[in-house]
Amino acid sequence: MSLAATSRPIIVDSLTRQQLEKKCKNRMNWSDGGRWIGRGKAPNCLVKERHTSTVSHTYIFPTDDVATKWNLEWEKRIRYMGHFGTAALTGALTLASGGMAGITIGTLAAIVKDELQASIGYPRMARGSRYEIIFNYEFQWSPYPSQAFLLIGIETIGYNHQGSITYQSSGTNRYMLKDLPDGFGRKLAMAPSRQTKSEFQ
Repeated sequence: MSLAATSRPIIVDSLTRQQLEKKCKNRMNWSDGGRWIGRGKAPNCLVKERHTSTVSHTYIFPTDDVATKWNLEWEKRIRYMGHFGTAALTGALTLASGGMAGITIGTLAAIVKDELQASIGYPRMARGSRYEIIFNYEFQWSPYPSQAFLLIGIETIGYNHQGSITYQSSGTNRYMLKDLPDGFGRKLAMAPSRQTKSEFQ
């Protein structure tokens, strides 16, 4: 599923969404051949509301001490951590509520392990290194629950002091809107895209 942005997105208001969901899902409104036989005008059941947004944050490691702190914390987290299948959603929730500063190494480690699942390496940092994490959100609403979802694509990239890539991982998690808090996916994907950076503490 592509995470590419779309132009001039359709926005379907809450009342219209409820009406479409009710009419389009009710089999009594449709003939066996798919023709509208319900009351009033046939609804547009093909309508889809789509939004995309990208949020990225880069951690900078200006000293040996902060790089060592990062490396030791990663080793501890990965060694003792079990599978954490909701890591991507946890990261998204943290971003929505508190920003990048609230994302712990434990959550980052869980995201990486969630994608790779094996005995994995980790993005070792040194003085002058950078670590970037990128969240791509794609939201789609449809009157049909099976076509209403939130995609969270995550890419993590480690750079050395020369700017060369030393570590990279990526993956996409799919969540059905019916399983998420109402309006959460739309809020994430309609938020302005942004890029931030900070020194790792």
